[in-house]
Amino acid sequence: MKNILTVDVEDWYHICDIEHILPPSQWDQCESRILVNIEKILSLLGRFRVKATFFVLGYVAQKTPEVLNMIHGEGHEIASHGYGHVQVYKQNPEAFLQDLLRSKALMERMIGQTVIGYRAPEWSICGAPQLTPQFPQILQQAEPVEAEPSSIELRRATRLMRLYPRIKTWPSAKEGKGKRDSYWALDLLAQNGFLYDSSIAPLRFIGIPDAPTTPYTLSTSHGEIREFPPLVMGSPLGNIPIGGGWGLRIFPYRTIRGAIERKNRKGQPALIFCHPTDFDPSPPEMNLPWIKRFVCRGKIKTMEERLARLLSDFEFASISEFMFKESGRDF
Repeated sequence: MKNILTVDVEDWYHICDIEHILPPSQWDQCESRILVNIEKILSLLGRFRVKATFFVLGYVAQKTPEVLNMIHGEGHEIASHGYGHVQVYKQNPEAFLQDLLRSKALMERMIGQTVIGYRAPEWSICGAPQLTPQFPQILQQAEPVEAEPSSIELRRATRLMRLYPRIKTWPSAKEGKGKRDSYWALDLLAQNGFLYDSSIAPLRFIGIPDAPTTPYTLSTSHGEIREFPPLVMGSPLGNIPIGGGWGLRIFPYRTIRGAIERKNRKGQPALIFCHPTDFDPSPPEMNLPWIKRFVCRGKIKTMEERLARLLSDFEFASISEFMFKESGRDF
């Protein structure tokens, strides 16, 4: 079966929580390295004849429009990564909507097509959907059934729903953690024509720990929206993000391959993600905290070879291609 390949199109300095080191007001003064790194990714995908979803930051599309034109010209899907690379939970709904629509309108004008997908910076749609009384009816997961291994029809309650009596113990639900409650963004996405989101990571520190790990459907007050989580691997410490970033670069390839194979045997796709800076062995120096250096630069030289192995060993598609084939519609 086909898995899902995605790229977050942002430059080397688009790193969350470093405003004290490099404020957004100084971005225009930074050397841009995105074009050469996007060319590497497009060349690799072209060699394996793979189409992917590119979540493009609006700032990048406006500053370096040739990047968007190159990606679109190669037949890949263009989706939104927002405009200013700010985590959703740091914005109020009005600011988020302005950022979202600025990005969407800009890219739709440039490519002449409707943008239907969104990914938040740093997987930052998180928080406490469990605090609404309707939560047991809000979240349902599309689970494979006999003869329909990729049906998007709603099936049965997810683990999240079965755990409803315990959800008030989640860290994001506790009093004082409300600053990370950004689940409201899903309503705004559905209201403004987005058909899918890929912003909820089933991770302990930056997402919703017990969120489903396979594509599922969410109901909002403005209709349904599909959610596509990244590939993770369970561990005694919780899920580990092996589908991209430091996890994809650092863990043994056989471990990642085995995780994908297990999902595929269940009729489930694995979602892989990467960034242009993953393909840049020598970006400009920045005085980052050690954890940021590890997350952004750890074993960076392995990424190109690792993605090439994945493209050789597995089949991949864009999110929209997966969705339309899943529903039996033409892409």
